[in-house]
Amino acid sequence: MQRRAMSWDQLSLIVIPAVLPLAGEVVAWLAQFGQSPSDVLPWAVPPLLGLLFADPVAGAFRRARQGSLAALTLGVVLSGFTLLLAGLPLAYASTPLVAAAGALVLTRLQDPIAEGLGASTVFIVATVLANYTLDAFLPLGDFFLVNVGTFFFGITFTQRDRVHRLGRRWVYTMIVAAGVANVLAAASLGTPLRFIAVSFLTIVVAETADTEIFARLKGRPWIQRVLGSNAVSAPLDTVLFTVLAFVGAPFATFAWMTQVIVTDILVKYSAGLLAALSILPGRAREELRRFA
Repeated sequence: MQRRAMSWDQLSLIVIPAVLPLAGEVVAWLAQFGQSPSDVLPWAVPPLLGLLFADPVAGAFRRARQGSLAALTLGVVLSGFTLLLAGLPLAYASTPLVAAAGALVLTRLQDPIAEGLGASTVFIVATVLANYTLDAFLPLGDFFLVNVGTFFFGITFTQRDRVHRLGRRWVYTMIVAAGVANVLAAASLGTPLRFIAVSFLTIVVAETADTEIFARLKGRPWIQRVLGSNAVSAPLDTVLFTVLAFVGAPFATFAWMTQVIVTDILVKYSAGLLAALSILPGRAREELRRFA
């Protein structure tokens, strides 16, 4: 009897959960570049990382169809071996468990609600993780200085554009929810009030600008709407946050802020483009073929 080859999506359901415990270790390493580094991640970070991956895992689960549950279960089991072999904290086990549980919930919902909820979850969690690492700066070469939170925040632009399918009310509800979630997370971690206020203001202003520009580009190819709205919101978000959050600090010289702003804009825009082409390849390719 001929065996059916394992599909890419089935393989993803095994590999992604299996390696997810390592995500906590990566974030812990990146956090070491912060102003007040800590060897221990807050207890809420590992499950948040799991929520960040719930939507892509759900997508692979739907596409794989046959054998999805078995592949996902195997991936979660293998994550335990990853945890033991790498000698990681037990708390990191929550990352694959939350990712798998979140994915199963999303697969029970019908589109477009499932896509909207999945994208909203990624958006909110990414902003919280971005602000958790807002004071960590990773040097790249002699000039580029990347705010670690940018790696997370770059994802949010495309996620919000996905939610546009459900209308502006859903988008603005998501933006407000992200603002509130960030205030609560920052307050629980003892983040200075200045950062909390700047974070909330930046999210509301930059995301509102992106939403309105995206809506006004109606009728254009989807990929053009994403890149066009991001071209405004990414610089606005970066300049507004960097200036308001760090101006007056001893290390925040004009040259330092220029490094951070230029690098963050490039990283955010690149991350938005990659997310647009990788998370929604079908829609992007369809639009590109249509208007080629």
